[in-house]
Amino acid sequence: MLGRSLSGVLLWTLFLLTMSAQLDYHPETQIGGDFRKAFKREIERMSQDSEPLDRANQWIQGRHDRSSGSESTGIYADPFHTEQSDSSHASGMTTVSPDEGPRFNRFPADVFSVEQRRAGWVILHILGIMYMFVSLIVVCDEFFVPAVGVIMDRLSISDDVAGATVMAAGRSVPSVLFGLVTVFFMDSRVSMGGLVGSGVYSILFVTGMCAGLSRTVLHLTWWPLFRDLSFYLLYFILVVLFFLDNAVMWWESGILMAGYTLYVIFMKFNTQAELAIKSILHKLKPVQTDSPFEAPPKVSGSHTLSNVNVPLGEETSPKTDFCISDTDDKNEGLEGGEVRGDSPLSLRWPDTRCQQAAYLLLLPARLPLWITVPDVRNQKSRRFYAVTFLVSILWICVFSYVTHWWTNQMGETAIALRFMGILVTAICHPDLITSVIVTRKGLPNMAVSSNVGSSIFSLTVSFPLPMLLYSLSHGLAPAAVSSEGISCSTLLLVLMLLSAIVCIVSCKRKMNKALGASLVLLYILFVIVGILFSFEIIVCPLF
Repeated sequence: MLGRSLSGVLLWTLFLLTMSAQLDYHPETQIGGDFRKAFKREIERMSQDSEPLDRANQWIQGRHDRSSGSESTGIYADPFHTEQSDSSHASGMTTVSPDEGPRFNRFPADVFSVEQRRAGWVILHILGIMYMFVSLIVVCDEFFVPAVGVIMDRLSISDDVAGATVMAAGRSVPSVLFGLVTVFFMDSRVSMGGLVGSGVYSILFVTGMCAGLSRTVLHLTWWPLFRDLSFYLLYFILVVLFFLDNAVMWWESGILMAGYTLYVIFMKFNTQAELAIKSILHKLKPVQTDSPFEAPPKVSGSHTLSNVNVPLGEETSPKTDFCISDTDDKNEGLEGGEVRGDSPLSLRWPDTRCQQAAYLLLLPARLPLWITVPDVRNQKSRRFYAVTFLVSILWICVFSYVTHWWTNQMGETAIALRFMGILVTAICHPDLITSVIVTRKGLPNMAVSSNVGSSIFSLTVSFPLPMLLYSLSHGLAPAAVSSEGISCSTLLLVLMLLSAIVCIVSCKRKMNKALGASLVLLYILFVIVGILFSFEIIVCPLF
């Protein structure tokens, strides 16, 4: 009995954990807005209905039909679509009416009908999603991350700078494309809750998973975290100010995009800024043995991929090349007792039967990548690193799109599969996959900086770029957004960030299991509190 109760609590916790994890791709699942009202009404109807499961599936189907542009009798409440106020009309703000404008189906038609999928054919979608997850791991591990390593080497930048800029921007391209589709072809509004949830997911949940899945205990340096969080809070304040009137002007979008340019320029002078800040801190307070600004000692036995921490005042996060070395031994270097393979992707027939089975299973995913993407770990293809970087991003977009397409079909089949799809979407995320990969390669600063950098990219590019293009294509008209729940969302974000910093300092900036568990639990708490606010179980104390 106790085991069943614990299992139920665990499953419900996983559901709460992932309710806001798919914000970049499925905005209709974001917490807040009119969604909670429609959900409450539907729960009341389901409690009086003799067939609650069918009613729930009809409700989900209605939401999907509306989002895809088709008429439906089901209840649908998109938190981004709210009635336009008189002040909006007075300001000249234009929005697309549900009955006007282009109709756009986000996903292609499925081969199987809903009845056929309920009869058992949905298993093909589940297996396909699992294969897409493996494909994402292959393209990120074999091509995207090595390409970032070559770019880092050619530009002579540190690993944390590369993670905050190159890696964060590359893996955020799918969210930019989806944002363009949402603004131009779908009846949706960007909400503050969505931006907050996306940021907390990247900073807390992804970082926590990196710490939990790290092979060894790794150390973070304080400067990259301080630098990136400072920029993130600055741009978040600007976004909050621009959201207050439920509209984003073209020049406001331009300011946010200019902010990302400033962020990139600052990264060019990252070393000089770091030395200047540390010099000021030295003058204000002498460095003591237990100072939080002093870098922790090196981990004994660290390999060439590890982020080497040096004493305060010297450059941290040194430039590290995690592509192949100039030596003939391409498997040199141990990581967690295992040999780290740096050899290019090979399609040679393996020797053992187990390897042969894995070879045949992964061949449909590896063969297109091997044909279309140059492998920079091969010295002859190293000069094509830019092509590798761009083409691998395209493959990430393809695999991510297919994953969300089949996840959507699962959600149409049954409400239980809908919950499973939300969990799958959180796991099959490029941010999570790439961050875990670089963490297991011994680059914790790169992983954490890429997580915060993705959140910065979301605020300064993924969000304002579609808004700016929409305004330019509609006579500089403001783009409509939703500021509902902005006070509570802002309060939750600040509290979560402060709590995360306390956890990191308490763990002495060690990427260990304790830090991973604490950050994931913080994210679970964030989602639970957000749901309680959304369903008005607790009332936000602010306006």
